[in-house]
Amino acid sequence: MPLLSAIREIRQKQFAPIYVLYGPESFLAEEFMALARREMVDPAFNDLNISIYDCSETPLQEILQDAETLPFMGEHRLVIARQAYFLTGSKSPAKVESNPDSLLTYMQNPPAYSSLILHTDSEKLDERKKLVKSLQQKAKMISFPLMKDVDLYSWVERRAEKYQARIQREQAIKLVARVGGELRLLDKELEKLALYVGAGGSITDQSIELLSSRTLEQDVFALIEQVAIGRLDKAMRMMYDLMKTGEEPIKLLSLFARQFRLLLHVRQWSPRGYSQQQLAGMLKIHPYAVKKAMEQARHFSEDSLKKLLGILAEEDYRIKSGQVDKLLALELFIARAHEERQRA
Repeated sequence: MPLLSAIREIRQKQFAPIYVLYGPESFLAEEFMALARREMVDPAFNDLNISIYDCSETPLQEILQDAETLPFMGEHRLVIARQAYFLTGSKSPAKVESNPDSLLTYMQNPPAYSSLILHTDSEKLDERKKLVKSLQQKAKMISFPLMKDVDLYSWVERRAEKYQARIQREQAIKLVARVGGELRLLDKELEKLALYVGAGGSITDQSIELLSSRTLEQDVFALIEQVAIGRLDKAMRMMYDLMKTGEEPIKLLSLFARQFRLLLHVRQWSPRGYSQQQLAGMLKIHPYAVKKAMEQARHFSEDSLKKLLGILAEEDYRIKSGQVDKLLALELFIARAHEERQRA
């Protein structure tokens, strides 16, 4: 069932007896369950008519017994069962014995005064199971996949409106490229940016640069950008700042390798007529990242990028075998990258 349709029904007080939520996008699933708590149960009686269980710690039979209990001083009861491992093909993490067949019996005549929400962050359900097949016929099945590309940018724009701010598509793409695609983190960043620009204000490139936290991958991306434009001094300062935050040099080398591999792919494929969108699809990254990579790659020759990837592999081996100091290896690599940039 589409998520928006389920939300609309709940707001219209049309409650289903059973909902199954599955997928790795936990932020939206949590928001859906929060909506259910607000709409299904009178806030004055939340403690009496809302129960939340972990299926790995509480037997399913006990959860269903609660769902069959009449609401107390209210019209509806809500029971949320997290970690519904028995709907997936994964190994059971349960500390208690549960009988999934009890849910088959419950489904035959679920009480109208109660709603049961089964939640798992597994990407797929095990459709070979009789229980899952029965739920697909009798329950509201709602998938929560990770958001990507256009859907993700549209969500950022809508979320900014919730905080009474505006953000254009170009800035939404930049924010996602800088922060990453995790909705929980994006939500916090948008709330912060909206407070900064004020009610009705627009979130700009400048405000994003000033306030938004970067992931480690983005810090490495920015460092390489300084190398690409010939700012060796700034690149070194950024590297020392990363060291002060406790980042592991080997991890940084790995991220350097990932980024220079991206630059090599872009350097090889963009002259063949591929668009930014096509390259983004081939490389499975955001188009904005492809755009920035194309800007960086033009400062290096294809041979230089291949040479730098070889140096990274060699330095990784030398660090792990104790032949060179970790920090020194990073310094030498950044200097070599700057040297290759100048030659190109």
